[in-house]
Amino acid sequence: NNMVKIKFIGWQIGMRPIPFIKLLNKKAGLSLVKSKEIKDKIVDEGQTIEISIRDEKIAHEIIFESQKNGVICKLIEE
Repeated sequence: NNMVKIKFIGWQIGMRPIPFIKLLNKKAGLSLVKSKEIKDKIVDEGQTIEISIRDEKIAHEIIFESQKNGVICKLIEE
């Protein structure tokens, strides 16, 4: 499996920050602190963030769940 990147582009009204943070922690293997930093950068600072994921299947799960939680994101294949 190739490394894939997920690009977090923004968020929508009704975005659910806690489930998103927990998702990054559980599925992406990021610490809760790092996960919250990413959420803060996307929501509070309007930044675009990329993270690398080792497994494409997991990346697709993260994207699906993120979108359900109101986060705008997409897959970038290396």
